[in-house]
Amino acid sequence: MLWRGEMKKTLMTQRGIWVLLVCLVLKLAFLCAFPEQKDRRIVLSQKQYDKYLYQLYGENTREKSDWILAEYKTCKEVKDSQEAMQGKYARGELTDAQWEAYTQALTQADLHINSAQIFAEKAEQFLKQPEDIPPAHYIYEYGWQTVFALLQFPDVFLLFGLLVLTAQCFPAEVSSGMLPVLLAARNGRRKLFRGKLLALLTVGLSAAVISSGLEWAVFSLRGWCNDAAAPLYSITRLAACSLELSLGEGYVLCLGVRLLATLLLVTLLFGLSVWLKSTTNLIFSGLCILALPLLWGGTAALFTHGGLLSGTRMLLWLGESVTNLVLPVVTVTAYSTVVAFFAARRHARGPRAFGLPKR
Repeated sequence: MLWRGEMKKTLMTQRGIWVLLVCLVLKLAFLCAFPEQKDRRIVLSQKQYDKYLYQLYGENTREKSDWILAEYKTCKEVKDSQEAMQGKYARGELTDAQWEAYTQALTQADLHINSAQIFAEKAEQFLKQPEDIPPAHYIYEYGWQTVFALLQFPDVFLLFGLLVLTAQCFPAEVSSGMLPVLLAARNGRRKLFRGKLLALLTVGLSAAVISSGLEWAVFSLRGWCNDAAAPLYSITRLAACSLELSLGEGYVLCLGVRLLATLLLVTLLFGLSVWLKSTTNLIFSGLCILALPLLWGGTAALFTHGGLLSGTRMLLWLGESVTNLVLPVVTVTAYSTVVAFFAARRHARGPRAFGLPKR
C-alpha cells in the first residue's frame, strides 16, 4: 500500500521516528524539571498551611469563608498593633502579664498570618463567583495550578517535531528532483497526496497520544492531579472560568481539543506545502500560525489553531458553556480542509503545480 510506503519514508528514510523521539525526550526532561508553582508564603508556614487546609478542605460554605476571613483579620490586627503595644509597655501602661499575653498572641500571628492570608484570598475569590454555580472547593491547588500553567501554551515540543516532518514531504522532494518521477508513476498525484497526508495524520495522532500520556504520567507521579473532582474554578488560575466542569474534566477537554487541533494543523500545513516550495518557508508559516493567538485574546483567538492548542486560555475564552467550542472547531476544520482540498487539486495537475518541467 502507498500509505505504508509513505509511513516508512516518514519514519525511517526521513528519520521521523528519531525527530519525534528527541522531541519527546526533551519534553519529558522539561516536565520533570519544571518546578511546582507553589505560593512562596507556604515555605514560611507549611505546618500552618496544612492545618488550615485540613479545617477548610472540601466544598466552600459561607461559614468557612467567614471563619478564615476572621482568622486573617485577627492575625493582621495583632501584627498591626505591635508598635502601639510596644509603646504602651515602654510607658508602663501595660502590666507584665498583659505584655506576655500580647507577645504570645504576636508569636501565633507571625506563624499563621501567611497561611491565613492565602486562604483568606481564596475565600474572597470564592465570594466573588456567581451564586448559581456549584460552590468551589478548598483544595491543595498548586499541583493543578502547575498543570494548567503548562497547558496554557501549545505543546511546542510535539508541534515542532510534526512541523519538521511535514516540511520534509513535498519541499524535500522538489529540491531533490524526485517529484517529477513520483508524479509520473501509476500511484502518483491524487494517490500520492492522499497517502502522504494519511501517513502524516497517523504519525501525528500517534505522537499526540504518546505525548499526552507522557504528560499525564509525569503529572500523576508528581502528585499534581489530586482532587480531580473539584470544580475548575477552585484554583486561582481558572477562578474566572464559568464552565461547570471538574478539574479532571477540564484537563481531558484540553487534551481532546489539542489532539484535534494538532491533526488540523498538520492538514493545513501539508496543504500549504504544495504552494510553499521551501522547507524554511513552511516552517516559518507554521510558527506564524501558532503565534496568531499572541496577537489578540478572547473568543476570536479560538478560531485559530494556536487558540485551540492553548488549553488553559481556551477554557477561559469559552465563557459559560462547552457548546461555545463547536463553532470555532467547525470553522478551523473547514478552512483546514478547504486548503487541503485545493492543494490536492493543484497537486493533481502534476509537475506544473510545482513549477517543474514535464517529463
